[in-house]
Amino acid sequence: MKLSIERDELLKGLGRVQAIVERRATMPILANVLIEAREDGLTLAATDLEVAVVANHPATVKTPGSVTLGAKKLYEIVRELEGPEVLLHTDDGARVTLTCGPAKFALLSTSPEEYPSIASADGTAFAQVDTALVSELIDHTLYATSSDETRYNLNGVFVESSDGKRIRFVATDGHRLAMIERAVPTAVSFLSKGIIVPRKGVAEIRKLCDEGEGAVDLGLGDGFLMVRRPDLLLTTRLIDGEFPNYRQILPKGHKVRLLVDRERLQHAVRRIALMAHERSRGFRFVLSEGQIDLSASNPDLGEAREILPLEYQGERFETAFNARYVLDVLGAMSAKEVSLELSEELSPAQFRPADDPDEIAVIMPMRL
Repeated sequence: MKLSIERDELLKGLGRVQAIVERRATMPILANVLIEAREDGLTLAATDLEVAVVANHPATVKTPGSVTLGAKKLYEIVRELEGPEVLLHTDDGARVTLTCGPAKFALLSTSPEEYPSIASADGTAFAQVDTALVSELIDHTLYATSSDETRYNLNGVFVESSDGKRIRFVATDGHRLAMIERAVPTAVSFLSKGIIVPRKGVAEIRKLCDEGEGAVDLGLGDGFLMVRRPDLLLTTRLIDGEFPNYRQILPKGHKVRLLVDRERLQHAVRRIALMAHERSRGFRFVLSEGQIDLSASNPDLGEAREILPLEYQGERFETAFNARYVLDVLGAMSAKEVSLELSEELSPAQFRPADDPDEIAVIMPMRL
């Protein structure tokens, strides 16, 4: 293998795979990046057996070939290089020489034959979705996924389409739920049965959306969700489990409905949370005529209280929430005002953007 590639182009590709390569020692080869030099350019591939990325980069290839190198160390080396062009070539099967300006490195490599195979997009039907839309769907749901590995079916985002014309993202950790639905220009009927995309895969898709405007192609392979951009394919293995019936969690009605300035409530909760107990993060929410009374106390720190004026003339209502859950919801929404729907003291509370009926967040109250 012998090739030359622009230093910035190589750095971009290696930077992309850093979050995907597996650094645990169960399979040392997973800490490597697969480098394939072909006549039409350079391909970088990485996988942790759950998420994989394959990207093509322009390069001048004199001798085709393939090799694997430690992804983290290679990235650190290329990041420190100062020349505009990087030369890579193999003298034998076990060593790769990297040259850039006056700098020269001899890197030990591993045979590419040991690298795991990566799912191919051959034969997969794709639907085109705007990156801004995908980013919005992820930003409004990913925060609600569970990190409890024993509840693996909650460790991702549920993606479905009831009619092929709209796409819905849902996430829950058992304490809160986030759901958003949007129309799509291209039919996504392959999502009719719903899939669970793992949290890491969703996060990598979100990063991919930041790489440029335009659209991405979504496709469903055999147990994989595939996301394609020009010269790049990201695949993420789906969670093999049943997502809970989230429709049963959604409150069927409410006694009280409030319209609250989102940023004002967000800042007030953030201030109150400074005095909340570190473990529970709980704060008291008391609604009475003309105001919301927020308070928190910690026996080791003291107390905090803040009153927000509000157009309300109903009965007194008292409950409590986890401050982090409320802040996550308010931070994900972008509307100027949010609608807060309450039923009973220990019943789930619903948060909605005042101007968007297709987005909802549900938070379970807590006892203080």
